[in-house]
Amino acid sequence: MITIADHTLSRLVAQTKPHMATKDDPETLQSICFDHDGTWLYAFATNRFTLAVSRTQVTSGSDKPWAAAVHRMQVTEVEAAIKLLDSKPIDIERTDTQLVLSGESGSRIAVSLSQPDKEPMSWRKYLLPLLDMDAAAAEMSMTPKYFGAWKNLPGPVSMWCVGDMKPTLILAPDFIGMQMPVRTSESHDLTVRRELDAWKTAKSEAEPAPAVPAAA
Repeated sequence: MITIADHTLSRLVAQTKPHMATKDDPETLQSICFDHDGTWLYAFATNRFTLAVSRTQVTSGSDKPWAAAVHRMQVTEVEAAIKLLDSKPIDIERTDTQLVLSGESGSRIAVSLSQPDKEPMSWRKYLLPLLDMDAAAAEMSMTPKYFGAWKNLPGPVSMWCVGDMKPTLILAPDFIGMQMPVRTSESHDLTVRRELDAWKTAKSEAEPAPAVPAAA
């Protein structure tokens, strides 16, 4: 069993749930995955277009590292536990088939795990190699469809791109994520250049016309 501080499980879920895949996506992505490495508890979700990882430091407990995937149909049970328990520290126990949440109130909620015998997808494999790459002076083409998924992050949020057609990294306190780029065509690139050139005229159009000398 491990214990996390009050008001942290709600943050983990709020920051990752918007990135969880829907029923039309592969079943293995339709979940929020939790993993404990001995020091931190991480929550992770991805829909293949965005990926989000939120973390909180464990305050007590001596569990060996474990991972658990909570299917999107069971996430509502985690949210119910948050309403009951989140104002106080929460104890989390990982059993063979369940994630058991309990607190000082005596309430105890057992959430069934998605495919409990399988390891969840590893977010580290995709994110950590990018952290050694320098920010690149490259155009970032992204779809705004997923911009709202980042709304639960605390400000300020840092964003940078690590290369052409590479993900945009998004960093906030105890949070890291990425959004995949959109492939563009040569005609799109020309359109972007024309738009930039058109905006350059805004400054000159706003400048006052030079004064006309008075007639002698």
